[in-house]
Amino acid sequence: MNQLLIFDQRDYVIINQNLNVLQRSTTAQKFAESPENLIPGQDIRLSFPELIGLERILTQILNKKQELFLLETIARNVNHNSHLYFNLLIKKLENNLIIFLEDTTEIILLKQSLVQQVNEAEVLLSTLKRFEDCTKKILTSMGDVLLITTPSGEIEQINQAAKKIFGYNQTELAKKTISFIIKNDKFNHQKIYDYLLKNRNKVQKIDSICQTKTGESREIEFSCSIVQTEIKEFFNCVYIGRDITARKQAEAEILQALQKEKELREIKSRFISMASHEFRNPLSSILIASNFLAQNKNNISQENWNFYLNTINNAAQNMQSLVEDILVISQTEEGKLTFNPTLLNLNKVCQRIIKELKITANQKNISFSTNVEHLVIWSDKKILKLIINNLLSNAIKYSPQEEKIDFKILYISEKEIVKIIIQDYGIGIPVEAKKHLFDSFYRANNVGDIPGSGLGLSIVKKAVDLHGGKIELDSKLGLGTTITVILPVNNQSC
Repeated sequence: MNQLLIFDQRDYVIINQNLNVLQRSTTAQKFAESPENLIPGQDIRLSFPELIGLERILTQILNKKQELFLLETIARNVNHNSHLYFNLLIKKLENNLIIFLEDTTEIILLKQSLVQQVNEAEVLLSTLKRFEDCTKKILTSMGDVLLITTPSGEIEQINQAAKKIFGYNQTELAKKTISFIIKNDKFNHQKIYDYLLKNRNKVQKIDSICQTKTGESREIEFSCSIVQTEIKEFFNCVYIGRDITARKQAEAEILQALQKEKELREIKSRFISMASHEFRNPLSSILIASNFLAQNKNNISQENWNFYLNTINNAAQNMQSLVEDILVISQTEEGKLTFNPTLLNLNKVCQRIIKELKITANQKNISFSTNVEHLVIWSDKKILKLIINNLLSNAIKYSPQEEKIDFKILYISEKEIVKIIIQDYGIGIPVEAKKHLFDSFYRANNVGDIPGSGLGLSIVKKAVDLHGGKIELDSKLGLGTTITVILPVNNQSC
């Protein structure tokens, strides 16, 4: 949780559903009415009595019936001569509530000071009455950045905050339009101005990407309004904005972290489901066969003896294959799977794999063809076999016993690539499953009782990436699947 909050520069307090403090930022106590009560386990209302009577609103936020609640300009007596002003924003955080505390003392004091100056100016300089509307609106909308433009968008005035954020001084921006600062493609000053001219008492809010003098992008939340100038019916446009770059970055990183956490939970769940099934079956076979042999070692025929030994051996091989697949995935995730390309005769490698599968998988109906008799490519033999073995094994596994498997090698000389095409006529892949096929431990929902780890295509994808290649997939549910692996022929530095 701390990692999710470090990006927000405001102080905060996290409370549970019973309104008890769970966690707070290190300097949150300065906002409390009674700082000594702002500790884990204590009722938040002891420290922030402003929350008394708001319990129904807090419950609505917890129940997602209300997104947030904002209390503005809360005052605390720091000592006899000074006050602390702050805003209090309440939002839901997982099953709890988070209270953001924003120190607005400087802004409030600045507003008070400006109000005082305006009042003095009204007394001393009655001739400046025509600027009253402009002053009031600036005071009402005051933020970090102030830009005043002509009706055509030409910048006339900026404040110190604008100079600091954008890096330009008044002279550098003279005669420049507002589009010099705001770089959004959809931004249209004239459209905003025309709208405000028709709705003079309204303020329009826009979020815009602005470019600084150094080329850096900053995201600014602007409040736009128009103000009367000394010329009757001639209005300037006022852009008052707050830099929300850090907030947007924090939100994006939080969402990214949450998505990553979700993906990890899904992988963990799929792994546990796969392991409990794929390890349990061979272990059960080994246990049953070994117990039978132990109990009947003196009165068992050689044929049965060999049968149960083969059962144990096959189960052990299945487990070993699964463990090896998991190790391959682990090595690729950690960047430890070495890739050492050498010159290989691709056709010979493929024919060798087919011969092995005809023995181990009892698959006699693999149709192999190639458009080049002797095709030599740069590849890592071990990793190349991972690709072909997994694709052929999947085609065999998800096809009827005697159904044909088409296996083609196509060399395309003008592009210096080779296509490895494996087509089956089996169960096919559902449309909704295609986007997850290369995720570790993922299996489509139409595989039924067909055994498998969900690692085959994930391994293939990572192996193809090591070659600098790509994968194409075409599948129709109930009709079969065609997978095409495209590899460079002469890439020695994958």
